[in-house]
Parts: sequence; C-alpha cells; structure tokens
Amino acid sequence: MGLRSIQDWIAWAGVVVPLFALAWAAIFYTLARRREVQHQEFERFFKVMDQLGHGDGSIASKMAAAYELRKYPEYREVIIRLCDQAKIDGPAAAMLRDEMKLTADLMRKIR
Repeated sequence: MGLRSIQDWIAWAGVVVPLFALAWAAIFYTLARRREVQHQEFERFFKVMDQLGHGDGSIASKMAAAYELRKYPEYREVIIRLCDQAKIDGPAAAMLRDEMKLTADLMRKIR
C-alpha cells in the first residue's frame, strides 16, 4: 500500500492529524496537571510548616507536623535548617526536639 494519489495522502492526513492533535492536548493536559499537583504539594508543606510555627499548638500536633515534614524531601534544605535552629520551649519540649532531630537526620541522608 503506497501513497500514490492525492486521495491516499488526504486519507492518511485525516487519521494522522487528529492523532497528533490528541497527543498534543494530552501532553499539555499532563503538564498543567503536574503544575497543579506541585502547587497543592507546596500548599500542604506550607500548612505543615505553619503548624510548627504556631505557638498555641500542642506538642503532640507539632511532633506530628515534624514527622510529616519527612514527606517533603524536595524542601530538605529548609527543613534541616528549621530542625537545627528552632528554639523550642515549654512542657515536653524535649520530645519535640527529639522528633525534629530525627527529621533533620533523615533529611541529611536523602540526596
């Protein structure tokens, strides 16, 4: 089967052009969706960081937030700085310091 006549070329173009358009749309949809997921991931990370920063939260919720930071290796540099330099006061502060140290140690292992 060869493409010898104009009708053959038109028939193939009728198949190929829509497939290219579909592939192009799928690529752009995937890229847009990836950007949306990355933004949602940042929003979740920001909420976890915000939980750690609130002075009125419980030590247990802050420990959970410190543990949750382990899910965000792409932010490891800022997580390590936070865990190393945080000033933690109050009751059961040692527990939170220990959790933050564990988080920082884990982030240091990730490369």
